[in-house]
Order: sequence, then C-alpha cells, then structure tokens
Amino acid sequence: MFFKYLHENEIFKLIARSVSQDAVSSNETRDIIYEAASHMIAEAERYSYSGDLWEIQFALAVAGAENPLTSAYERMSVSKDIFGMLAQDLWMQHKIVTSVKEIVSGALQYAPLLRVSNFAPRKKNLALGISQARDAVTALAARFAAAVSPEDMASALADFCSTCGAGKFALSGAFVWDSSRQLLEPIDDLDPSTLDSLVGYETQKRALLSNTESFLEGNPSNNALLFGDSGTGKSSSVRALLNEPDFVRRGLRMVELRHDQFAEIPALLKELRKRNYRFILFMDDLSFEEFETGYKHLKALIEGGLERKPDNVIVYATSNRRNIVREVWSERAESIDDVHGWDTMQEKHSLADRFGLSIWYPSVVRGDYLSIVKVVAEEMGLVMNSSEMETLAMRWELERGGFTGRTARQFVCQMLQRKIE
Repeated sequence: MFFKYLHENEIFKLIARSVSQDAVSSNETRDIIYEAASHMIAEAERYSYSGDLWEIQFALAVAGAENPLTSAYERMSVSKDIFGMLAQDLWMQHKIVTSVKEIVSGALQYAPLLRVSNFAPRKKNLALGISQARDAVTALAARFAAAVSPEDMASALADFCSTCGAGKFALSGAFVWDSSRQLLEPIDDLDPSTLDSLVGYETQKRALLSNTESFLEGNPSNNALLFGDSGTGKSSSVRALLNEPDFVRRGLRMVELRHDQFAEIPALLKELRKRNYRFILFMDDLSFEEFETGYKHLKALIEGGLERKPDNVIVYATSNRRNIVREVWSERAESIDDVHGWDTMQEKHSLADRFGLSIWYPSVVRGDYLSIVKVVAEEMGLVMNSSEMETLAMRWELERGGFTGRTARQFVCQMLQRKIE
C-alpha cells in the first residue's frame, strides 16, 4: 500500500478508526469523530484553513505523508503501472473520509460537527510562505472531492507534487534543525514582513534580491554575509525573502541553523542534497570568540571541504561585524613569537572572505530614522501629532543610541502602550 503513511497522521488515524470495526458502538464512533473534529479545527485555526475540513485534512495527510512515490513525482513522472496502483490506493483511502462525512450528515447531525464541513477561521495567517501552501492544499482538497475516478485523484496528486513538492517541504517554507532527532522541523509562525515594508536600504535589498533570484534560476550566485550595526534590518531582510511573491512557489526554502549546530551540517546536507528545492541556510547573528573553532565547519561548508556543497544550497549569514571571528590585540602581540603568526590571523579572516557577497547595513541618518518612525507608526496604527512624534522619537533614540529600524519600532510600541494605559 503506497499510502500506509497516512495512518501515521494522528488526525487521519482517528478518522479511519471511527469507521473501522474497532468502533463497536455508535457512542464510541461519535466520541472518536468529535476528537478528530476538535484536532482539525485547532489545525485549521493555526494555518487559517477554511472550507470542508474533512477534505482538507485528507489532502494535508496525503501531501505531508512523504514516501518514495511522492518524492519521485517531485522530480519526474511515474510509470503507468505504478500510477494505476497509486490511483486505486488513494481512491480507497479517500473512501474513509467519504464514509465519515456520511455518518456526520446522517445519524450524528450536530451543529459543531456540521460546522467542520464549512469552516471559517477567526483570523488569517498572512505570511506568504504559509498562505501559498494553504492555497495549494485547499485546491488539492477540492480536486480530490470532485474526482470521479481513481485516475482523477492520482492526477491531482501528481500535479500537486510536481508543482509544490512532497512531504514537509510542500507544506512549509521555513525550518529549524532539531539536533536531538536529526531532522528538520517546520516553522509555522512566520514573520509576514516583506522587503518593500522595510524602509530604506534599497541598494542592499536589491543586491540580496538579485543574488537570490539568480540562485532560484540555477544560475551562479554567492553565499552572502549581511553585516553592520545592530537593529538595521539584516535578519529581517533575509526572512522577508520568504514573502517575495513567487519565491516559495518557485522552490525557495529556508533552514535556520544555530551557532552550536555547525558540526551537524553534513547530516543536514545529506537530507537537502536529494530534494528538488533551493535551500538558504540562514545563520543569524554569526560570530565566534577567538578561542572557538566551530567556524572551521562553516569554512568547509562554504568552500574547501572534501564533500562539495550541493548546488541547491546557499548560505546567508548576518553579523554585527565584518570579521566574524573575534580577534584581540593580544593575539597580534603573540603573533610576533609565532613563526607563522600572519597565517594564523589570515585563517580567522578567511571565513568572512568566503562569502562572495558582503552587504553592509549601516545605521541611517536622522531624517531616514524619522521616516521609518512615520512608516512604522502608520503600519501599527499609531496616531500622533507629527511634530510631537518626531520630538519624542528623537528623545527615545538618545536613550538607546542608534538611528535604526529596531529603535523606531520600539518607540512606536512604547507610544501605543502609553495610549492603552
């Protein structure tokens, strides 16, 4: 059975159990269906799904149940014989959902359960990476529901996998590496900010966009280091790439790595290398103390290791300083007694040099800072006299020491808090 993985999905497992022989009484059937419905509603609220949650949950289970067949659809066509077996298996699995819907609309008629067939979430998740996956799964669910033959259903899945991919990468655009389980975990709550919403730094944003666009096209592109003052928008610029209109749809995925996970890069690359996506390894606030050696793992990844970095992987890092490995004056003094002291210093500088694209994010000038304050105030709904707002914003900046976007946003948040109080 191709879709035995469906029964590893906790919600689908409940749905299947409700129509199996294990459910020996109508009361037990009802309780199981209620439990499944409550889980579906929670998931729909989390991702802002609307419509028939029975069909959507089935589509989610199929799209997320990665197996060799769906992975093959991600990269290539499948033979006619395999296609036929897949179609029959998928058709039989979908009958489970049809049976549950018949039970709900018949003997178990009850308003909360009927609501599951026409659900509307309380709020929308605005992050583009989430909304594009949501739209694709909703469309897949509609095609499954409308299918009149097993072949129709299998064709719908083939179209979905060839466009969106398979498994967890089809359902999310951003991930973190779980060291304990040695796997990627999706990030569900993404920042909805776009590059257009980040005020200023137009030259820097264009350079980052151009490099990422080239990477998505499979053309030559550079690993990028975004460095500069704290709070200037370096990390926000990288995260905003997931909200560019077509980047996620075209296969962009982002994996965030912590400072203490660099030794696990080979295990991560093993998983990413075989997939038909373009991965940005995002390393935020990158820096090493002079005694740390973890930067050597990163140097090998970017350039110089025996195992070549996959063509579908690129590294984007942010740092508050251009030379990522901290260097102290005492080291320069010690290098006098080191026969190859200059080589030792060069080794530490070489990490930053391996980023082909370095983008500087300096603090902005006074006028740009005040412009950012106005834009953020409008975005967050702060209404104030313009002159008063500028005076208070300048006073706020003096206490925090920096014309940055972070300072501007913190000021607006403080003003909103005072209005609430």
